[in-house]
Amino acid sequence: MNPQLTAAKEAVAFIRAQKLESQAGWKRNDEAKSGADRSLYRGSSGVILALLELHAAGLDDQALQEAVAAGEDVMTYVLGKDWLSVSPSTGWPGYAFILNELALATGRDDFKAAAATCLERLMDQAHPLGAGVGWIEPMPFSEITGMTGDREIYDQSVGAAGAGLVLLYAHEHGVHPKALDWARAVCERLLEVAEDDPDGLRWRMMSDMPFPFTAPNFAHGGAGVGYLLARLHRFTGEGRYLDAAMAAANYTMSRSHPMGSGRLVCHTEEARNPIFYLGACHGPAGTGRLLLELYDITGDPNWLDDARTLMDGLLATGAPETRSKGFWNNYGQCCGDAGVGEFALLMEKRTGEAAYRDIALRCAQVMVGQSEVTDGRRRWLHAEHRDRPDFLQAQTGYMQGAAGMASFLLNLGASQEGKSVKRPLPDWPKA
Repeated sequence: MNPQLTAAKEAVAFIRAQKLESQAGWKRNDEAKSGADRSLYRGSSGVILALLELHAAGLDDQALQEAVAAGEDVMTYVLGKDWLSVSPSTGWPGYAFILNELALATGRDDFKAAAATCLERLMDQAHPLGAGVGWIEPMPFSEITGMTGDREIYDQSVGAAGAGLVLLYAHEHGVHPKALDWARAVCERLLEVAEDDPDGLRWRMMSDMPFPFTAPNFAHGGAGVGYLLARLHRFTGEGRYLDAAMAAANYTMSRSHPMGSGRLVCHTEEARNPIFYLGACHGPAGTGRLLLELYDITGDPNWLDDARTLMDGLLATGAPETRSKGFWNNYGQCCGDAGVGEFALLMEKRTGEAAYRDIALRCAQVMVGQSEVTDGRRRWLHAEHRDRPDFLQAQTGYMQGAAGMASFLLNLGASQEGKSVKRPLPDWPKA
């Protein structure tokens, strides 16, 4: 067995050691008082995804059974909820996605029906706004900023754009007959709240931003919304969605800065001394998805050149071996090496250039080197937040924990053997 697959199995062994005694799930991390979580971001739903990939790789006879048991627990949980967030990370859209992935893996209609129910409850919470719909709810990240209040949430990570991508996924997989109409309504509202900029179109993370935070990249800014609009164009053929997506990409690239032979997009426009994230949230591994999608749709090589330019900028920092301000001691899917490695594999598939696989292999080597193995259990003790590098946790979930690291290692290792096991999130381009 190649080393990436071995490391992935050891990561799953760590997750299993965090099994909860009272329900079909796992602790958020390996601390004694860590409780349950079912979300896609850091809970059972993300672990289910890794288990389905482990099963697809043919490496574990128990993985599918575990995933199904956890999925049944998730299904019971969501069907008993009256309100959940619009956030794909923690709310209705993420649960709809994982329940349908279980339906695809098992053929069970109850999982698919539960996914459809999640979408219906998501749309029941939507507000008619302008020409479309949106969601007004308690603003995200209050626990970090200390600011509270209800806002309309726009972005890909925790808002309407992310929900729209799940709706397109649902349309593609026949989860709900209204999914495409709902996605269109989401995009109509997002087009209304777009801000005209001399360089294109941009979006804030939410309405009435209470603090200076204009992010050009994927998670909270123009690149993420633009990616949704490009995806909607694929399903509708309407040129105005593609035009807006290209305007979003032009805006995002206008906020890039030279970095060696490449360029990197700043984390926020307001920073006097720009910080350049490298991961999926605010770096090339996220923003590059919009550029690859536009290249695939239009055939214009300039978009592919822009994606290459961002990867060149990433390498110019010395990554993945050298850690910069925007590539701190984090190795996960959101902010770290796993997300960069996943995108490098996508670049290899889109370009046929083996140099990108080399980047993915380097990311895996760094990840494995920064992990700890005890009794066959591999964990990553790392910092979720850039400004809290000394607050270290070994998480179990997908975006910041062992499940996401295992997912990347499985994808890399299986592809080395000519297999495809990745179950991509709704915000991931087709390989």
